Amino acid sequence: MKRILTYLTGALAILIVGSAAMSALVYAVLHRSETLQNLASSTLSGVGMAIGGCLGSALVLRFKTAREFIKKLIDDVNEKE
Repeated sequence: MKRILTYLTGALAILIVGSAAMSALVYAVLHRSETLQNLASSTLSGVGMAIGGCLGSALVLRFKTAREFIKKLIDDVNEKE
């Protein structure tokens, strides 16, 4: 059941990304001059969002690891008592 859910959510993610890419292509074809004028700022904005997402994920994982480490230390101290 878990594997089926994994495949379904993966397929859904691929469909969402594919539809976003197709809509971006359609917009680019229909609005050529507008697309070229806004390309640089849109690219920089997208790169900034991607970097921010990576940093946010790294911080969340770091805090999770720190919490697990502290919990393990507390458990070890409680076992020794």
